[in-house]
Amino acid sequence: MQILLNKSMRVGSNFTEVKIIQRGQYYLTPFQPYHIDEVVDHLSSENVEELALLGYTNIREAITDMYETSECYIARKEGETFLAVGGLWYADDQDCPQMFAMFSNNIKKSFVAAARGSKMVVDFFDKTQPMMTMTILESNELILNWAVWLGFDPVGFVEQKNCKYVEFVRCNPNKNNVSDKILQPVIH
Repeated sequence: MQILLNKSMRVGSNFTEVKIIQRGQYYLTPFQPYHIDEVVDHLSSENVEELALLGYTNIREAITDMYETSECYIARKEGETFLAVGGLWYADDQDCPQMFAMFSNNIKKSFVAAARGSKMVVDFFDKTQPMMTMTILESNELILNWAVWLGFDPVGFVEQKNCKYVEFVRCNPNKNNVSDKILQPVIH
């Protein structure tokens, strides 16, 4: 993993993208307002459906809300549309942030790259987070398996707006932390 502080011009754009993590032609950059149109135009149908289940009737509004309320990043291959948008959302009533991800409609062509990149993103978040959660639609088996592969453990179910979700937690393996205080070892 290489962390870069230099800037690179995005092809066909007047905007500069800062590459905070790069491996080969793939990189991660902070999500900016100029990314909104690209994400709206290329978001996977599964993510559009899930946003509708969450009550969004306007995808642009959902992506704008994501930008305004979370720490988020966009992953792409140099010169191509985005692969994924992901980040951390901090709720006032939660002890740790919720990791989220949305994928482009080209994700199936680049799934291996996205999976490898996902590991890099989780490692990036591990530098600042002792623990993260995720909530994934129960019917999305591919993404449920992806979460487990990333080191998230399923801890329960929650029902929201007539949909069933699986709740996950991931404790940073580099920290002395467990998701359930009752399971913490007793120190004498």
